[in-house]
Amino acid sequence: MTTNPSIPTISVVLPVYNGESYLETTLKSIQAQTFSNFEVLCVNDGSSDNSLGILQAFSQADERFRVFTQENSGPGVARNTGLDAATGTYVIMLDADDIYEPTLLEELYASAQTHDSDVVVCRSSQFDDATGTPVDSWWTINIAQIPDQPVFSATDMRDYIFTAFIGWPWDKLYRRSFIEANAIRYPKLTNSEDLYFVFLSLALASKISVVDTPLISHRVNRSGSVSGSRAKDPLAFYESTCLLKTELKKHPSLYEKTSWGFLNWAIGYLVWNIETMDDDNGRQIQLRALANDEFPELEIGLHSPAFFGLEPTVYGRYRTLVEEAVGNDEASPGGPNQQKHHRIIPRLIKFLEGIQYDGFFRTLGKSFGWCKRKLLKQAVSQPSPQIKRGSDFAITGKTASKN
Repeated sequence: MTTNPSIPTISVVLPVYNGESYLETTLKSIQAQTFSNFEVLCVNDGSSDNSLGILQAFSQADERFRVFTQENSGPGVARNTGLDAATGTYVIMLDADDIYEPTLLEELYASAQTHDSDVVVCRSSQFDDATGTPVDSWWTINIAQIPDQPVFSATDMRDYIFTAFIGWPWDKLYRRSFIEANAIRYPKLTNSEDLYFVFLSLALASKISVVDTPLISHRVNRSGSVSGSRAKDPLAFYESTCLLKTELKKHPSLYEKTSWGFLNWAIGYLVWNIETMDDDNGRQIQLRALANDEFPELEIGLHSPAFFGLEPTVYGRYRTLVEEAVGNDEASPGGPNQQKHHRIIPRLIKFLEGIQYDGFFRTLGKSFGWCKRKLLKQAVSQPSPQIKRGSDFAITGKTASKN
């Protein structure tokens, strides 16, 4: 499929950092697309290997490939560089080590045209780099959580907009005017920056469509993967989650309809980040933050265990992590009494500063909320019942009164 070659229809943004092992294969899979009217914005993010040389060779042979070079700033900043330079009607952000089916761009573009979509999502599979075998990944799109209609928005699936899809950027085609109108860019974080961009886009999109076909093979179990960047900043996931929540709350009607799903997704994302952290020091940082109640924006202590019923096992797993975190905290040097003593003074200072800026009663209310969260940490874990989708409880966390 071709269109006017002078104006690219799709801008492909490709951040690259030390990707020489897979880069040529990836570039060839993009070059071989059946939809040919595209530009590729290759952003060399301060690579120290031969990535830049490979990119330059492709750009010299194919004018659709453009190369940008910057100091190493992380994938989010690199994608922003590509977005700023994009000229296509649509934009997709691919990874430099994945494999793309020849019809990827053609099928996504066809769906966008048919449904006038702001965002199109396709299914993907995984390729195990350690074993050299493909892995079926049915969970990359949870079809059961998607409305039975060809195009939909977040308000059509308010409980599931954050769980039906995965928060990675490379399986989604975006209408560029939609991205620009909402000023959506990646935050400057070492990891988890993609969830902010992806879920904010999905939440704000008026029209989302799905191509239920695996069109991307995502490499897993490779050296130098994102798990290394997670270890460098183990709490970046929480910062990104907070940024997302702040932006969602700027749209009160939207947040009111999606907040239950968001908070359920957020506790699950917290649990996943700690459970899958394979760096001992990074995991200890996360557990210490959990013991010190440093995730207040997730509002876990403000709701009953039954509130977090979207995924029935997640609250029990959270309680297990809390018990481990508190146990580690009490076993740390100086003992629990000395540890608690060291935390009293900064909290007292924070309380006094709150009175100065927020007033006494508002600060007192926040302090009561903190006390409630601490007390709930001591509660015995209870299994979370499955909440019926669309019920009053699922939306508000409150059981409707009976006459």
